Amino acid sequence: MFGTHALFGDYTDAIHAVDGVLTRVVINFPEPERPPGQGFEDRLARYHAWLDSIGVEHRVEVLALEDFRPRPGESYLFGFRGPKLLPLRDRLVLEHGLTFPPLVHPSAYVSPMCRLGEGVFIAAAAVIGPHTTVGDFTLVNRRAAIGHDTKIGRCNIIGPGAGVAGFVTTETGVVLGINATVIEQLTLAEGCYAAAGAVVLKDVPPRTLVAGVPAVEKKRLAAE
Repeated sequence: MFGTHALFGDYTDAIHAVDGVLTRVVINFPEPERPPGQGFEDRLARYHAWLDSIGVEHRVEVLALEDFRPRPGESYLFGFRGPKLLPLRDRLVLEHGLTFPPLVHPSAYVSPMCRLGEGVFIAAAAVIGPHTTVGDFTLVNRRAAIGHDTKIGRCNIIGPGAGVAGFVTTETGVVLGINATVIEQLTLAEGCYAAAGAVVLKDVPPRTLVAGVPAVEKKRLAAE
């Protein structure tokens, strides 16, 4: 895993659900300060304690990016999300020829008529409808639902319980907060953000925060 994130537990849950184990975490950037008990070291300690509880004698190796070398049989994913991961992805492909397969929790339903891009993560109980495309390195969180014939752009973050109807298009770097709803046939432009619980009834311009029921523009966002 490259980088750390508050979703560490969701990643390791999915890894074990597909009969894997997390072997290494590569630190590419210092973690921002987090509340007590929520930092990476705390999450890693909880993971190790759980492994002990099921009788698995294993410890995750933590290393700096400059010390990383590929190992045979490894599969790779990004812990952090959003367009900011793309330069690191390009570097890893150039220097090491890495590939990033999708990771899908077995309890999710992904239509066989759906196409998942590189490095997509689909969390537990999510639903992806037919003829939908999920772009590279997008995260679809727990219980989120994406309807039919929808085009989800790359590096999107679809929050827990969010609902996206059919024939929707989201561009690069879109974020949908917890339980946000997007009705059918809309376009959410690059870098926009629908806040938790927002009900989006019309197209959203680039790098715009919308919130409320119905969702209205609150402010313009700076480019990453």
